[in-house]
Amino acid sequence: MRPAIENDNDHVRKLLNENPTPLHLLRRAASRHPEKLAIVYLPSADGVAPISVTYRHLLEETEKLASAIRFSDIKPGESVAIFLPLLPEAVSALIAAASVAVAFPVNLLLSPDALVSQFHLARTRLVITMGAHPALDVRERVGQAVQAAGGIKLVELSVTGEASPGSASWEDFLSEGKVAAPVAGQDADRVAALIHTGGTTSEPRLAGLTQRNLAAGGLMAAAGFGYSFDDRIVSGLPLFHVGGLVDVVMASIAVQATVVFPTALGLRNPGVINNFWSILNQVEGTIIAGVPTMLSTISDAPRDDLSVSTLRASVTGGSPLSTALAKRVERATGCPVYQLYGMTETAGIVCNQAIDGVFRSPCAGKPVPLSEISLGKPGAPLDPGASGELYVRGPQVFAGYLTEHGYIKDDQDGWISSGDLAIVEESGDIRLTGRSKEIIIRSGHNIDPLVIEEVAMSHPSVAEAAAVAMPDAYAGELPVLYVRYHEGEGVSEEVLAAFIAGQVNEPPARPRFIFSLDEFPYTPVGKIARYRLRQLAAEQAAQRTA
Repeated sequence: MRPAIENDNDHVRKLLNENPTPLHLLRRAASRHPEKLAIVYLPSADGVAPISVTYRHLLEETEKLASAIRFSDIKPGESVAIFLPLLPEAVSALIAAASVAVAFPVNLLLSPDALVSQFHLARTRLVITMGAHPALDVRERVGQAVQAAGGIKLVELSVTGEASPGSASWEDFLSEGKVAAPVAGQDADRVAALIHTGGTTSEPRLAGLTQRNLAAGGLMAAAGFGYSFDDRIVSGLPLFHVGGLVDVVMASIAVQATVVFPTALGLRNPGVINNFWSILNQVEGTIIAGVPTMLSTISDAPRDDLSVSTLRASVTGGSPLSTALAKRVERATGCPVYQLYGMTETAGIVCNQAIDGVFRSPCAGKPVPLSEISLGKPGAPLDPGASGELYVRGPQVFAGYLTEHGYIKDDQDGWISSGDLAIVEESGDIRLTGRSKEIIIRSGHNIDPLVIEEVAMSHPSVAEAAAVAMPDAYAGELPVLYVRYHEGEGVSEEVLAAFIAGQVNEPPARPRFIFSLDEFPYTPVGKIARYRLRQLAAEQAAQRTA
């Protein structure tokens, strides 16, 4: 398939100047291809006919919703909190809210108390959520938080019929929209979205992204990957994270491709996984988008000799992809896996590997158009052999973290630090070597967890692996390894330890203990929650010294 956007600075800059907001990009798509399918939504995983939304319909609903928000007397600096899973209405809600206010897609798992605090910080005036759902415990918690916070209007997208008491229905709220559509492009550099940082720490922050950040991220990701007009991207990434919102949805709109939502729960739905290959055939998917843990689950899904003639790639990001897992995914799909690297603070994109049909080793790839990268210090040349902490600058870089006193950002002439360590290979590709906060320091010896994890994942019985630091009175920290085995498989700690020792040459880097888990703790995005594993390691260290 031919890329729809040239992987070229001048071309992407021109498109961004002409389309500096998400609504600009959506209007461009709808004017060029009004009847093209923007979204395909599967209500269930058992072969029920999908719901299809054209670009024309998506634009009409978005503008009507934006008008309703605007005429609800919600100011540009106030937020519309959105509690919707992978539904077509979530896309129109996000773009509409970003166009006239501040879109605030919220982690669906937060407690009522946490939500009240978030509502206050984000100046939330309107909440859009879904009604009672058998698989999503959202409506009751959101209702409790709205009532406790006070002064917030609640709009409910019902899945059963009428809206719950105390809330307006989605249909009634849409009818409040006036004929006049909001003007797209005004204040392209104002904060238009608040996104939870999607890292593996226990304290996510709210990153403020401007309309230009969102549009830039979509254009840059699409150009870097080489998304095509004919692509159908099957995504399991939640829309409260930049991976799902920008790297998939906004990038797809930028090239007028189609996004497929495999049920509201996406790739977290066991029914979707059990029927994944038939679903992929049903929707004629060309690209699978998910974090590594999602791709791992897909690789183990029953296939029953089904062929997938349309699939051309899997794309992933959010956490490093081990070589062993990449090979397992590629064996299962028959297609290459391509990585991207980005952060919430960069609208989800910094660099990626181009989708060109070539099987490559996992790495972060090359800078996408308009993305400036330096290693070691801001502005340093990005030459082969360069190494150090990664810094980034470009139109996708955020406005800052929201605090009670406004937005704060620590930058140097537009450059922000990532906290990630990387090197530049001879090919010009960037390879992540670790995260500065995750380095394990054993008696002054710096240990990269990725070194241990890569080896562990190469064992045929290991499905997932994560190395973290365990506190130690003598060494300061010790490397320990948590593993999850494939169903029905497993080896003793001694056998796996010997396997790792045979490939990790430095004795201090060999894990002191290996622990088996039936299930890993994950963040809401699907990354391994390393802070939970560090807590567990600390508890286990205390038990051993008690």
